[in-house]
Amino acid sequence: MDHRRKFFKFIWKIKDFSFVFNRTFSFESPTFFVQELRGTKWNIVLYNEQSPLFESIVCRLQRQNYDFGPEHIQINYELSFISGDGTVICSQLFIHKTYTRGSSHHLSFIGVDKTKMIMHKKLSLPNDTLTIRCRIWKCVGVNSEAVRCTVESRIHTERISVTGTIENFCKLKTNSKNMVCMDSSSKEIVSSMNLCIDYDGKLDFQIKPVNCVVKTHKFRIFILDNFKNKLKVCQGEIFDTESLLIPLNLSIEYLMENKELYLPHDVLTIQCEFVFPEGNVLQIIHGNLYQYNSEDIQPVFTNVMNRDICEEHLTESMTTLKGGLLSLFNEGSLCDIELKVDTETFPAHKVILSAHSPVFKSMFTTDMIEKRDSSIEIKDLDADTVRQMLLFMYSENLDKLDYEKAKSLYFAADKYNIVSLKQKSSNFLKENLPFLNCCDILLLAEKHQDHDLKSYVEDFIAKNDEIILYSDAWKELENTHPWLTTEVLRAIYMKNRRT
Repeated sequence: MDHRRKFFKFIWKIKDFSFVFNRTFSFESPTFFVQELRGTKWNIVLYNEQSPLFESIVCRLQRQNYDFGPEHIQINYELSFISGDGTVICSQLFIHKTYTRGSSHHLSFIGVDKTKMIMHKKLSLPNDTLTIRCRIWKCVGVNSEAVRCTVESRIHTERISVTGTIENFCKLKTNSKNMVCMDSSSKEIVSSMNLCIDYDGKLDFQIKPVNCVVKTHKFRIFILDNFKNKLKVCQGEIFDTESLLIPLNLSIEYLMENKELYLPHDVLTIQCEFVFPEGNVLQIIHGNLYQYNSEDIQPVFTNVMNRDICEEHLTESMTTLKGGLLSLFNEGSLCDIELKVDTETFPAHKVILSAHSPVFKSMFTTDMIEKRDSSIEIKDLDADTVRQMLLFMYSENLDKLDYEKAKSLYFAADKYNIVSLKQKSSNFLKENLPFLNCCDILLLAEKHQDHDLKSYVEDFIAKNDEIILYSDAWKELENTHPWLTTEVLRAIYMKNRRT
């Protein structure tokens, strides 16, 4: 397809698609008007279609019953399913299709095998969002302008919280299943919740919904500490009423080591939040869908997102560019520099490193040894951290982070002055700041002179002072860095005074 062509582009994002993904469904996008096609009125229909061999997710273009256009009109269009990174999962081109008012071509549709969609859900449905794109243009002549609009359909949801306890936790044995005693209101939501302990002391959570709960729903499981703070230990989705076993991201050993915090009176408190569809669909439209001509009051679709075709092409070009750069990185093509750590060597490109890091740029443009050599030795970073850092510089994406990875990337980003990577790592540390490691993060912020991160940790300590100021970690910090603990306490005191 000629990408210089001017399209009418309609992008439909369906949020929380899991709530319709695993049941029979059929629903429609908001209606849009296409001025270029003589004021005709359209929408997208999405549904699932079953056959003896497989089940597909299908969408088709549909013309509305009433508009200001002719009875019959012939158009060209393309329907596509788009993945989270902007690449096309599948696409179908339709040429010289004639539409009558109120008609849809049942033979002109695009479908995706539902099983394949489930297998590639992380790619095709990031953040549980399905994206459909429709591009329309004239059969005769060319569109006079590029028009684009994005709409969102979000399934209305309801949230229910379930709370339960396990008493005499310290007496629990390995290789055991232990029932969670729920409060009276919670019994109406689930039929059973069990905490399972394997031979190694690892914890799994077993949950079985009752039949009256909506078939597909999401859940998050928390452990409540002595101060009713939530520690998220797992999350997932339930597609039927069968029992589900989910591993927790902590062990019985961790709970026992911190029993004063998590096991007051030898009781573990668990909270499970269910989110399920309410049935209605909320349509969110980015901009004004309709513009009225004062002469004939004819409704037309206005280009609310982007009137300038250059900006539209820039967005598509950036997506293509990122994909191309990532391919160069993965393939190791045309590399002119190597980053060497103790266990691995990473081929890279000086221009990419220089674009993201003024430190690398200085190495390659001033009279330093790296300018003359074709390699850089890195002795204070491990291979995984360097790999993640390069992945970010080539794609602006990161693999799944955890606490230790985020700390290492923060150090690497600060060392090479990669501002956006440092910010992402800092945000992760803030959002996942544990009580036992806040002193560690405080030292990290102080070492790198990160006043924003340090201020965040100070506020966290102020809100949880009864836990942190009596912890062994804080006492050790008082011994090793007394000036820092004094400075933090002074800052907390001054903030409290001002409020």
